Amino acid sequence: EIRSYKSTLEIRAETDSRTIEGYPIVFDKASQDLGGFIEYVSNKALDGVDLSSVYLVYGHDINSVLARADAGTLKLEVDKVGLKFSATIPNTTLGNDVLENIRVGNIQGMSFGFTVSHDTWEWGTNGKPDVRTIDQLDQLFEITLTPMPAYPDTKVAVSKRDAQHELTNKRIQIRNSLELQIL
Repeated sequence: EIRSYKSTLEIRAETDSRTIEGYPIVFDKASQDLGGFIEYVSNKALDGVDLSSVYLVYGHDINSVLARADAGTLKLEVDKVGLKFSATIPNTTLGNDVLENIRVGNIQGMSFGFTVSHDTWEWGTNGKPDVRTIDQLDQLFEITLTPMPAYPDTKVAVSKRDAQHELTNKRIQIRNSLELQIL
């Protein structure tokens, strides 16, 4: 599944930084209407989820990689708000375009690609939409920068600190999983 979120962009004072940070997943906040239902992510949904092979991409395109946990260019941390990330964006055409679009406010939202191991549904009545709560993610494949998010409370901004590095493995597994998700 893929979910996108919209939020206001906070620009940091140091605009020449190549580090961005924000929240691609926010806990207990409503999504936009996703076609007859509203969705929430439980604050326990990431408990036990392996974050060591997550990619940061643009527009859910696995060929538009901006950072990745197992390369040390993407740092992920679960806190009270949700999933917080910090990433060092490469000095590439895509990286430079993305940074400039964040700086001028064209990209303000985040998204994520995932599978669910447990969810709960409340069926809407009297014209109200159904409500889905994601209780537990099975896998998180990617987080995405997007101009068209589904959740209004995610954030992305240029940071004045450098991202810290994490070293992990599982590159092939996540790439294959993401390709299957996109199909």
